[in-house]
Amino acid sequence: MRKMYVKLITISALPFALLYICNMNKRTRYTRLGKFFGVFFLLLIVHHFVIRPWMLDWGAPKKIEKLTLSGDRFINGRSHTRAVLIHTTPDKIWPWLVQMGQERGGMYSYTWLENIVLADMKNTYVIRPEFQKPRMQGDTIWLANKRRYKGKGHQIFAEVIPEKSVIMVGDQDYMRIQNGQTATGAWSFYLVPQDEESTWLIARSTEDETIGKRVLRYFTYEIPHFIMEQKMLRTVKRLSEA
Repeated sequence: MRKMYVKLITISALPFALLYICNMNKRTRYTRLGKFFGVFFLLLIVHHFVIRPWMLDWGAPKKIEKLTLSGDRFINGRSHTRAVLIHTTPDKIWPWLVQMGQERGGMYSYTWLENIVLADMKNTYVIRPEFQKPRMQGDTIWLANKRRYKGKGHQIFAEVIPEKSVIMVGDQDYMRIQNGQTATGAWSFYLVPQDEESTWLIARSTEDETIGKRVLRYFTYEIPHFIMEQKMLRTVKRLSEA
């Protein structure tokens, strides 16, 4: 955990280091511009080959990364896997997954960050009976207030296996799956027992998108999603072990 915060602090400090370096020598505009792009590409290389691999598969040992999981059959694409080991059994973790969603108990992440994009998220840190209605395949989970984003801030459950898995996809991908086709993206959570007293909570994101969408995701989505998802996993671990 300490290493994670050190890396995040380092990433936050990089823009200030960039500004400092670029202002060391102001002899010519081209010199400053050259320094800017030089440092930018250096940071991009460090991010791509050092920080990003750690970020994409945060917390997941190799044996967890390589697991074949039930949702993999829905999509033929690239995936990354994050995980936390929770010292309890699946039945103690499952209720927290059941009440995920903006319309239920929230997403257990940084509400201030989620609400920057108008998700109107409120987290609940106790098990609420009214939020324990079983999730079913074909049900909707809201990731933002349904009045926002013209009602498109949601996903559909493609699979729900109690105490084992929750797999979510977009509307069009759900229709593709129903028609025997593969999806273009999926967000999944799994409970995999380590032993009689410990369980891996696994979050796997899979995508099979165009190059343009991959580039857009690379520069805009990956880092905020990592920040929120690792917080979510850590929060569910804390609540389940309490």
